Amino acid sequence: MNCHQAEKLVSRLVDGRLEAATADRLESHLKVCPSCARMLADYRQMQSLLSNLRLPEAEPLPYFEDRLRARLRTESKPSLWALVERWCAAAVPVFLVVAIVLVGILFLAQPAEVQLSQSEMLLFQVPSAPTETRTIFDAQKPEDRQLQLLFAGLDSQEIVRRGKQ
Repeated sequence: MNCHQAEKLVSRLVDGRLEAATADRLESHLKVCPSCARMLADYRQMQSLLSNLRLPEAEPLPYFEDRLRARLRTESKPSLWALVERWCAAAVPVFLVVAIVLVGILFLAQPAEVQLSQSEMLLFQVPSAPTETRTIFDAQKPEDRQLQLLFAGLDSQEIVRRGKQ
C-alpha cells in the first residue's frame, strides 16, 4: 500500500468503517511510514477534541417569530397567471403527445385506393355511360360492385336491343 491509498483510508479507520482485511494492510503501512502514522495521530486527536466539545443549543434571535409571521403575512399569494403557467407547463407536453398519436392514427387509418377491374375502367371510358355507374363504384364490397355492374350491363344491352326494334 502506498501513502496516497493510506490517506484515503485513515479517516475510515478512525471512524471504524474499514473492513478487517483493509485495516490490517493499513496498519502494516502505518508501522513503516512515519508521515501516515502522524496523520492517523492527528485524526484521532481531532476526533477526541470534537467528541469532548459541547456546543450550546442555538436559539433564534429575539423577535424572530414575530418577524417571520409578519413577513409571511406580507408574502403575496401566487397569482392566477402563475397557476395558469404551471398548468400549461404540464398540459402542453401531454397535448403534444396526444396530437402526435392522433395524427399517426389518422395517417395509418387512411383507406387504401380502390383498384378497378378492367370492366370498371371500360365503363368509365364510355362517354355515354349512365350516371348510375358512379354509384356502383361507391359500393364497399367488391361482390356488390360486381353484381351491380352485371345488372347495369344487362340493362344497357336491353336498352340497345329495344332501340333496334
